[in-house]
Amino acid sequence: MIRTLFVSDILPRRPAGGAVRRMAVVTAALAELGPVDALFLAPPGTAPPPRETTRFARTGVAGVPPYKGVRALLEITARGPSAAYAAHQRRTLAPGLPDWSTGTRYDLVWFNRERTWLPLRGRFTGRTVVDVDDFEDVLIRRWTRLGQGVWGVPLTPWQRVQARRSIAWWRRVHRRVARQADVVVAACAADAARLGRGDRTAVVPNTYPAPPAHPPVPPRPDGGATILFQGSFDWAPNTDAARWLTADILPLVRERIPHARVVLAGASTPEVAALAGPHVEVTGAVPDMTPHLRGADLVMVPLRVGSGTRIKILEAFAHGVPVVSTTIGAEGLDVVAGEHLAIADTAEGLARHCADLLTDRAARTATVTAAARLHTVRYQPGHAAARVRQAALRATGGPAGVPPQRPGAARPEERLWPTHEEPRRPFGV
Repeated sequence: MIRTLFVSDILPRRPAGGAVRRMAVVTAALAELGPVDALFLAPPGTAPPPRETTRFARTGVAGVPPYKGVRALLEITARGPSAAYAAHQRRTLAPGLPDWSTGTRYDLVWFNRERTWLPLRGRFTGRTVVDVDDFEDVLIRRWTRLGQGVWGVPLTPWQRVQARRSIAWWRRVHRRVARQADVVVAACAADAARLGRGDRTAVVPNTYPAPPAHPPVPPRPDGGATILFQGSFDWAPNTDAARWLTADILPLVRERIPHARVVLAGASTPEVAALAGPHVEVTGAVPDMTPHLRGADLVMVPLRVGSGTRIKILEAFAHGVPVVSTTIGAEGLDVVAGEHLAIADTAEGLARHCADLLTDRAARTATVTAAARLHTVRYQPGHAAARVRQAALRATGGPAGVPPQRPGAARPEERLWPTHEEPRRPFGV
């Protein structure tokens, strides 16, 4: 039996986005090995929904106070936004940890992303697994290539300097995680290789369950087509993609398919809601994405910023909807362009692929069939759950692997911050 503490700064919620779905798969697999306690880092006064925490033996929340004021400004200026916010977390989290979390001898502590490991490493007993399913430095670098900060704000010269500092800092963080964690988990083989420690690295892919069978939806009588882009539009990369899709890509699609329209389905923001119009529907948060997927003729994933892998593509594969994506939108998945989906990185190329798949029934059928086969073989939750259990057993020295050597302390020149302070996610970049 393995007793686990699961630590995350993402709260379980419904409807579940990609990160929450991954958390559900991971924690369910860990629960098969033994009792799992959960600790969530969140603003003071936050509590996870009770119905979403029934799988845990104990649940607690450690409050993270807002980071603002003169001290915050000075630290961000001196150290960069990412390192400064991490130091704030290191200072403020320890006093708010539940006594049971620091007083229990765990066999395993599973950190959901490195930004939770950084401020809390060394606070709990047990071997450590760090799930690095997203790379902050990759996100920041891709924003800067677009000349933007988070939420599409144009970058000033000073913000570009801060972005470069954050990119370099997060790279050092990832090297440190790879050195010191007992096992590091990534969402795909390319990300695992990027961490550079094959002897202590495991791949746990993102997944999506097979949906129940439904009768086919009849074609629209006007000959039009529905292009679906689903996701949480309170995530900045999705907001940027929605703007690009509606402003630049959709008009080109409508040159060949005049009745084509776009549906933006998922939690919205005022900026995304303002994109609604005669040919664009913005649904806001929906309890279940299935009706929108069943009504879609095609799923578009026009992401220009992102890292890790996109569950929205697996969601489309599972529901038999053809996909057109950018390279970034499809990265990390074991897909072949032209076989499982269509890929382009310009508005013209994406629009052309959309129109081709919407008008060529044979190509559409072949793409959907190949994608469904790939989803069945590689991206079912059971596959990921098995990898989670293997990683846990490897970290704790169970039958799946040899006990890893306990990583040594960092040399002085390898320290990322003073020992009384430590890090998190990009702030203000």
